[in-house]
Amino acid sequence: MLTLIKLPFKLLALPLILIFATAAILIKLINTLSTYMMGPLMLFILGGGIYSAMQQMWTSVGILVFLELLCVAAMFCAMLVETTLDSITCSLIGFLSS
Repeated sequence: MLTLIKLPFKLLALPLILIFATAAILIKLINTLSTYMMGPLMLFILGGGIYSAMQQMWTSVGILVFLELLCVAAMFCAMLVETTLDSITCSLIGFLSS
């Protein structure tokens, strides 16, 4: 009886698994490509921050530290979205196999 109640939800879970798995793969690809671009940018910002600190341009140091933190936060948020999508996909697959 319980399987008959779960059947429509399992049928609804199939397209959702496809959508979330596709989104997870695309975001993983985008995240990998963006880290190859963000890495050198972050090194350049760090070098500019060190140079600005040596020249005692504290306003520039503050701006560059803010930009560095913004880059780290963007990479963290991308990883958080990727992990969430993977978790949702695994939960739906678990529901489907139950």
